[in-house]
Amino acid sequence: MIKYSQLLPILFLICAALWSMRALFHPGFYTSHDGWHQVARLYHFDQATRDGQFPPRWAGHLMNGFGYPIFIFSYHLPWWLAEPLVLVGMSIFDAIKFVFFVTFVLSGLPMYFWISEMWGRRAGLISAFLYLFTPYRFANIFVRANIGEAVSFLFIPLIFWGFYRLHKKISLANILLTAVGVAGCLLSHIMIVILFAIPGFLYTAGLFIKVKTRGKFLGAALVSALLGIGISAYYLLPAIVYKPLTVFTERYHNLYQNYFTPLSKLIYSPWGYGAIGTAGEMSRQVGLVLWGVSLLAIIIVFLNLGLKKNKLANLIGIIFIASFFISIYLMIKESLPAWKLIEPFALLDFPTRFLAVTTFVGSVLAGFIINSLSGKLQTVTALLLITAALVTNRHHLQVNQYTDIPLSLYVDSELSTNTDDEYLPKWVDRTYARQVIPLVNGDGIKVSDLTQNSQAIEFSYTSSVANSAAIHHMYFPGFIYLLDQKQLPLSKSGPGGISIQLPQGIHQVYLRFKPTTIMRVGEFITFISLIVVSIGLLKIKAKSL
Repeated sequence: MIKYSQLLPILFLICAALWSMRALFHPGFYTSHDGWHQVARLYHFDQATRDGQFPPRWAGHLMNGFGYPIFIFSYHLPWWLAEPLVLVGMSIFDAIKFVFFVTFVLSGLPMYFWISEMWGRRAGLISAFLYLFTPYRFANIFVRANIGEAVSFLFIPLIFWGFYRLHKKISLANILLTAVGVAGCLLSHIMIVILFAIPGFLYTAGLFIKVKTRGKFLGAALVSALLGIGISAYYLLPAIVYKPLTVFTERYHNLYQNYFTPLSKLIYSPWGYGAIGTAGEMSRQVGLVLWGVSLLAIIIVFLNLGLKKNKLANLIGIIFIASFFISIYLMIKESLPAWKLIEPFALLDFPTRFLAVTTFVGSVLAGFIINSLSGKLQTVTALLLITAALVTNRHHLQVNQYTDIPLSLYVDSELSTNTDDEYLPKWVDRTYARQVIPLVNGDGIKVSDLTQNSQAIEFSYTSSVANSAAIHHMYFPGFIYLLDQKQLPLSKSGPGGISIQLPQGIHQVYLRFKPTTIMRVGEFITFISLIVVSIGLLKIKAKSL
């Protein structure tokens, strides 16, 4: 039976997180960098779901009806969490705020459980508290409204906790825990996985060095990672295969060079709500508390070097100190040569995304410090860290301005839900795609009964002669053309739309986006992976009875 004293830290973290998110309880929505994107995306995800797309991939109403493959490439998990709420009647604005709110509140718990298991409940409490009360966490929600990154913070500690448990004991439960963390990160924001490659590799390597059964540990870690990838394969496989067809790399491969941050602004910069480079720009500070924690951790590591006990703790401390300062380095312009080396292998748009890493590893180092202290010094340090985190973040717990803008304006204003239309295929003329043009264009064709939803276009036509028609809708792998229920070939038009041949007479045309073989393979892998997880959970439950 769980003791009341064991629940107190958990209740404290939940209450503190609830209090810090009180700004989301206000009716309506709020101004932010990506809020308009998020509202429109959830709207189109909902439309695709109601039109029978499972999983949603094609947003046929975007780009003024030209269509856009947003859900082939953009993250899914935030929308999977929000969509049931929308289906039962919650507004899109409230559903988005609910996802921000719940994932933030819950994100402190896996950090608490992981650090508590390594270094005790007091260390777990401090790490989890700082993981919540750090400038970048609040900037992500109240300033940027980046829902993908915000959700991913729930799953990052799960991966590290899972690997730690595997190093202690290889079990089905620990494999599933790690796999859920991996899948959650991949489905929340795939760039997060790239960002955490360095600390993840170093941490796993450190556990590998210390574990006795290295082969079994490595095998279990690999199985966990593969199972997590398998769960997310329905999204991951098409995104990887079809991304080279888009202009994403062309638009973003040098973007990072414009967004390096001076070291002084990483140490401290005023809180703001504007875009980077504008008046009142968002703060890019790591957090004064995390800077202090990281510097103090260096001192403690040197003091512990001569001690025989806690060698694993010291190794983990070294790994996370290194990860912290490597991340700092990658955010300043002096790291440009390193970015040139990274660029061919991993495309990252903004160096400031590494604030996610400093937030995480700095919070872990706080637990490392608490674990290295004892008695009154440990208690005083813990209280000082909590107080300092509250004081330094006291002005970060609010939005810039509340709004009451109608949903229709969000939807009409967002052509692609991307700032640069970066998921347009290379064969599409961007100017043409953004124009408002009749859906069906052809000489001598009389169109009637025209309907369009998120994945299909249907109409009847009359023509006295055989002709071709230009459909003002994006050509993309997966589209099929049926004439009177008989499938015929379609082709790509010059500007990137669909071209079809129409015989004379009265006929019915049906164009539909259908999942490709790659998509079906990904869905099958996900289905099998979910069956494996389900069987594993049933076995764990049966064993516990």
